Amino acid sequence: MKYLIGVDGGGTKTEAAAYDLNGNLISTGMSGYGNLLINEDQAIFHIIDAITQCLLPLKKRDCCYLYLGLAGYGGVTDTRTIEESIRRSFNIPFTIENDGIIAHAALLKGKEGILTIAGTGSVSMAVHNRVYKMAGGWGHLLGDQGSGYWIALEAFKRMTYEEDNQQAYSPLTGQILTKLGYKSVADIKKFIYSSSKGEIASIVPLIVDQAKAGDDIAQTILMEAGCHLANTTLAVYHKLPFPAQVTVAIKGGILTNIPIVQEAFIDKLKAMLPETQFVLDEVSSTLGCYYLAMEKMKD
Repeated sequence: MKYLIGVDGGGTKTEAAAYDLNGNLISTGMSGYGNLLINEDQAIFHIIDAITQCLLPLKKRDCCYLYLGLAGYGGVTDTRTIEESIRRSFNIPFTIENDGIIAHAALLKGKEGILTIAGTGSVSMAVHNRVYKMAGGWGHLLGDQGSGYWIALEAFKRMTYEEDNQQAYSPLTGQILTKLGYKSVADIKKFIYSSSKGEIASIVPLIVDQAKAGDDIAQTILMEAGCHLANTTLAVYHKLPFPAQVTVAIKGGILTNIPIVQEAFIDKLKAMLPETQFVLDEVSSTLGCYYLAMEKMKD
């Protein structure tokens, strides 16, 4: 039985999945992070490990293609190391792309449309007539509006406004101070300037809980996040000659798991592009590798 293997190498784990040529999942493998910018040698080890696990119950000679989507691939100045490692380890035809490309293909089933991702960061990717365009994805210093990091930072900024203007602390401010073990907003600088993006974004669930409890500030921040993500989606929509009816898929916990953000996102896009079709399913990005590899093998 002929098959192909897709690989999704992210910042925390690498997933390999084998699909027969009809798109049925037949084997999987899992290892550590596959983001080449964290530590290239270790990431390559994890990628090879995940593929090797996936191959264990299968006949290697029946594998006709490897398709890899790797976080950080676009930022690697010399790709020869990863390419040679894959070639030497498996001797199977392969393609390597950025992980966003395979996520787009997975959710849109290899077809045209837009994918907006909102996790710790945020980005929108569009494909039309095999042309790729992006909006957002500038990182936390230049952009990432609507992302988990942005949501958390907006809450901290509102805390500093309360402090500077001698306002009573809001319930949201009180909850954040309690979580961090601080008594005064003046203390948050220690946390902000010594923490990673992920650590700062870790207060998002607290903001969501406060929004559910009716906190106006928390609700406003989350609605603004949805609107920002819609704006990024509209920006990439206008970079390509899409028809009025475009398909938009979403990925990442901010958009998929926080109803207030998702509703604001959908409402704004519907107001601007009434014929938009939405894909809200959650699927493995390795499925995108299947669609893309099948296209490659046709060429």
